[in-house]
Amino acid sequence: MQLLTMKRTPVPKGHWSFGILGWPFLKLLSILPFSVLYVISDGLSFILYRLIGYRVKVVRENLKNSFPERSNDELLTIERDFYKHLGDLFVETIKGMSISASEMKNRMANLDQHHYDQLHNQNESAIIVMSHCGNWEWICLMSQIVCQQRVQCIYKTLSNRGFDRWMFNIRSKFGANPIPMEQTLRVLDANKSVVTVNAFIGDQNPSSGKGAYWTNFLNQDTPFMIGPEKIAKKFGMPIYYLSSSKVSRGFYQAKTELLCSDPAAMPDGEITRLIAQHTEKEIQNQPHIWLWSHRRWKHKRNN
Repeated sequence: MQLLTMKRTPVPKGHWSFGILGWPFLKLLSILPFSVLYVISDGLSFILYRLIGYRVKVVRENLKNSFPERSNDELLTIERDFYKHLGDLFVETIKGMSISASEMKNRMANLDQHHYDQLHNQNESAIIVMSHCGNWEWICLMSQIVCQQRVQCIYKTLSNRGFDRWMFNIRSKFGANPIPMEQTLRVLDANKSVVTVNAFIGDQNPSSGKGAYWTNFLNQDTPFMIGPEKIAKKFGMPIYYLSSSKVSRGFYQAKTELLCSDPAAMPDGEITRLIAQHTEKEIQNQPHIWLWSHRRWKHKRNN
């Protein structure tokens, strides 16, 4: 059976400037060696943090509320390290345009390949949940290199169609099938007879607090989307959590752990609770590599 994949859509009028002007420039940047790219990253971090103060208030408030037990000096260290990591994320994403498969495998190590090999051998599809920790874009690139089954990365469509198309091209570079969030059910239903690994970002902020699963997360009342849980139950897929860590600059490790082998047997909300629990543990491990500029707590319960 042929998989239903997402076609690249034409860039609408008004968004050609990114493709015509931005793509060639970014492509040239992507072929630069990492040593040069990280010099650019240092400059970008300085501009974002020191010169324009990109979302510094959001980052500072998020850190203060998440870690009330930490001193101001500790919070400031995390804040500074976060902006350094943010610069790295920017250049590493660009590098994804030209990085080779062998270098990608070397820089994003998949520590638990046996899970994916076993699923493939058993002809079983699965849900993989991860967070905005480390470099999630590189995880998408790495996954299709090392997995025998088809990888489908669920993503939130960006408002700028030119930039959204650019990200689509990078994510599908090694054959992965990026799926817009709003088309997830249709694509999964069409491909249900095909063995797939379906990756979700579990710490996305819901469009509203309604219908979300609320839990105490990083010392705050936090809504979590229940999509991964509902889909796992609907299609009878086991669900795993993938955490990542930054070993050194430009080098990461991905670790996969089984959350539930039989979603239908789990009480409603329990899988999402486990996702929140694993996400918090991952963030606690290396706080500076989570996306603190994300407006994670803009919704309040009962609003």
